[in-house]
Amino acid sequence: MELNTIGIACKTLRLLPPLSLRIKDGLPRLILDRLPDKEKFEGNGWLKIEDSEGAHLSWGFVDPDNKAVHLISSSEPDPFDDLVLRFEIAIKKRLEIKAFEGEVARLVNGAGDNLSGFTLDLYGKTLVLSLESQSLVELVDVIHQKALLPLQPEHVILKIREKRPQLKGRITQNVLLGQQIIDRIKVKECGINYLVQPLGKLDTGLFFDLRCARREFAQSAKDCGVLNLFSYTGAFGLAAAKAGARRVVSVEIEPRHQKWAQENFKINGLNPRDPQFLFVKDDVFQYIDKLKKRLELFERIILDPPARAQIGSGRFFLKSDLPKLAASCLSLLTPNGRLLITDNTMLGTEEKLEQMINKAAEMANERCSIVKKFKPEPDFPVNPLWPKGRGVIAMEVERM
Repeated sequence: MELNTIGIACKTLRLLPPLSLRIKDGLPRLILDRLPDKEKFEGNGWLKIEDSEGAHLSWGFVDPDNKAVHLISSSEPDPFDDLVLRFEIAIKKRLEIKAFEGEVARLVNGAGDNLSGFTLDLYGKTLVLSLESQSLVELVDVIHQKALLPLQPEHVILKIREKRPQLKGRITQNVLLGQQIIDRIKVKECGINYLVQPLGKLDTGLFFDLRCARREFAQSAKDCGVLNLFSYTGAFGLAAAKAGARRVVSVEIEPRHQKWAQENFKINGLNPRDPQFLFVKDDVFQYIDKLKKRLELFERIILDPPARAQIGSGRFFLKSDLPKLAASCLSLLTPNGRLLITDNTMLGTEEKLEQMINKAAEMANERCSIVKKFKPEPDFPVNPLWPKGRGVIAMEVERM
């Protein structure tokens, strides 16, 4: 292992074109298994990357859990300075954005902000810093001290998505600032209050990468009957209710989430027991069958399914099973009714989602057209050299 001039323990990697040229163009991460002499780079730590002539290209941080090298600094003298600077630049951009209209925002969006491996979310006065793996923890202190504390948060929470085989899927959490947040806190998005849980699972009860889709779809739901499938904590249904929907039916199998959704309605002055609101604890697929038998139709349907789910003794995989599910939804729409459909696999594209929608129309023997493609939220930028960071894709489909 070599030491650079400022005493940071690191290894050096020299790359030939075209990879060296892609780094110059802004490639946010490398795949560890594809590097020359990859066996030399076991274990996490800084990696100094040079071109074939020895000129500095970038600093990377090795993440063996994800088999990745995160290219998170370009400052040759000191990688920590540029790492902090990238956080500061990303945060400044978000604070200048007026589009999120509330107290929640993605301040750092991984590769989209040239900070592969990191996300930073704002919930009122609470910051949640999430890492892709334990390998990045040794970088947290400098980020916390120099980039996060100047924002004067009341709480800073660190979440780590474990990738090590013995811990895979587990979320490790630490409170870096403030006391433990045991209860949910109230935040506002686009004029609507939501309860969120910063501590707990990786998700907090509100996905604000669908902020614009939620707002615009709700605006078109006035006086409509709305079916919210996989309703989770009820955000889409709540937005529709606040916009004047005639009826909102929220379908969710998890009782805790249904209760959470009803609490969200209450804090916005809506009585979840009113007859125009129905909260159904049921398997989405079984409930759709019941609706078909009753010949019950809706003017608006939200289909925002998880990437995978348990269905009785079987499994649902969005990337393969979405067309069949979407076909069932099309058959529940009134003429000129609209379906909002999403793909959150992180691997999808607009072209693939269009293909699935067309397949769904064929399966349902229905004619439909895509009337809106929602753009990524301004606080969820995408690095063109790393399209996997695109995040959720959402479209609005109208039945002819």
